[in-house]
Amino acid sequence: MENYFRKLGMPLASVLLGGLALTACVNDDYDFNEIDSTMGFGGDGLELPASSTDTIKLVDVLDLNDDDCVKVRPNGDYVFEQEGGNVEPSRPEIDIISVKSRASKSHEISLVAVPGSGSTVVFEAEGDMQTFEYTGDKPEEVVLLESAESDAPLSFTLGLSALSRVVSEMEEVVIEFPSYMQLGSVNTNAANWSVDGSKITFANVSTASDLHLEANVSKLTFGVTGERGSLTVDYDANTIDLVGSVHVSIRSAVTSATTAPGAMLGSSFTMDDFDIMSVTGRFDPEIDLTDLGDVEITGVPDFLDDEDVRVDLYNPQIFLTIKSDLSMGGFVSGVLTSWKDGVAIATVNVPEMAIQAGGETNVCICRRDDDMAGFDGVVQEVPELSKIIERIPDRITFSAEARADVSQTCEFELGRRYIITPKYKVEAPIAFAAGAQIVYKDTIDDWNEDIDDFDLSEDAYIALSATIENRVPAFLTLSAYAIDVDGQRMADDEISVEVSNTVIASSDGVNSVETPLNLKVTQGRKGAMKRLDGLVFDIKAAASDNGSSPIEGMTLNSQKHFLIARDIKIKLVGKLIGDFN
Repeated sequence: MENYFRKLGMPLASVLLGGLALTACVNDDYDFNEIDSTMGFGGDGLELPASSTDTIKLVDVLDLNDDDCVKVRPNGDYVFEQEGGNVEPSRPEIDIISVKSRASKSHEISLVAVPGSGSTVVFEAEGDMQTFEYTGDKPEEVVLLESAESDAPLSFTLGLSALSRVVSEMEEVVIEFPSYMQLGSVNTNAANWSVDGSKITFANVSTASDLHLEANVSKLTFGVTGERGSLTVDYDANTIDLVGSVHVSIRSAVTSATTAPGAMLGSSFTMDDFDIMSVTGRFDPEIDLTDLGDVEITGVPDFLDDEDVRVDLYNPQIFLTIKSDLSMGGFVSGVLTSWKDGVAIATVNVPEMAIQAGGETNVCICRRDDDMAGFDGVVQEVPELSKIIERIPDRITFSAEARADVSQTCEFELGRRYIITPKYKVEAPIAFAAGAQIVYKDTIDDWNEDIDDFDLSEDAYIALSATIENRVPAFLTLSAYAIDVDGQRMADDEISVEVSNTVIASSDGVNSVETPLNLKVTQGRKGAMKRLDGLVFDIKAAASDNGSSPIEGMTLNSQKHFLIARDIKIKLVGKLIGDFN
């Protein structure tokens, strides 16, 4: 008899208290060994003395495993966490620009003598000595070209030796290339010279030998049109056209000289075909970032895996990290999809978010951005985000569309494979929003070996009453049904279980609220008690109850949130009949 009440009464009390079927710490000093058990007892009512439980913290109730998707933070808060799987990075690339010669032509200029001051004679010549055309194909991903770094070698030789019999030295020789060119690494056989962009000026040049120079075209500036040529881009035809000339002017004043009417100066010029490897402008490389990865949901605890669960969380978050070595920023948008048994059960569109150039961008996709004031990164508010885990899925996928920011001017290395690597995780503090509901189920069984010798008289029942102190910020609704020795549910007309009302929520998770609670177990069919082996309890924790104002935004805490049952009373009304033959 003692075991009967221990098995039946005490677990019932603890379930009511914690809403979650823990062993209660109650006064069990009851001794029925001296009762005459050949008949029955009860009558108008047999009541056990009042008792209470210890504090039942959520950590004692929500028993988690190390591999569960719900974790307990160091401060005791419960949080849903899952890491995304590895994703193949995107490797955007734009082809190099090859520039090739299309036409070139040499021209001679004539040396003329004009009177100077006094007896001075001035020898001079000027004109375009070389003209050339080059062309290249512009990749479609290049939206705008401003300049290019190049390493195009050129050489130029001016035939001065033909003038040695006329004049021994030219005071000044100026060689000008197109203004869209910037020269670097100049080498020449002259002694005195200077470079200014695309112009080289020589002083006191001997005519004993030809003037020779070699240089590299270190920079090209697009969109330039001038006297010496033009460098233009046809954005419709995706072509680059480079037209130019080499302009030479020479001058020398002498006091005595041998005239040479009709003397002509010639030259030679070469500039190899070249590749443009680095350009400055605006670009739209293809960013193949259609898949940001999967999150496999594993280790779902029972209280989140019931059909009646609705995980309407206050502010779930998805933390997306994108590492990029692109020199321009970009944008990414996407669609989150949750899957259950291979079927899509929810989708949420994520608006376009800015990704910074050349580094790591941390993005928080959240339901409420007002909770993310301390987050150091991009915050994107998505009010519908909780739909993704409203019914805990098997996995979450994140399909995406990515594009470069074509409004940014930057330097881009052509022919280089850049790399963009995404990674994300789901993190959702277990804090209820208005529609949230989680379910905890527990079974108290193995009673039958202690009660199979007993039966209740007609209209007899067992009543349990208690006052529940609740500091959990959730309404707790308890229901129960009986199971037989085979673990099968018993019909309500055999054994019925009634629970009086819902345990009221703590409005702030700091101050407790007390609620009276009653449970009644009634035998409806004679002999049903002999088959009873236990009760199955279904406890629903929800943000609101019957239209009450929801308790929102408070994360469940394993240590701070608890329940206590006080004044537990267990009463038998009617007769308990024993058969000890």
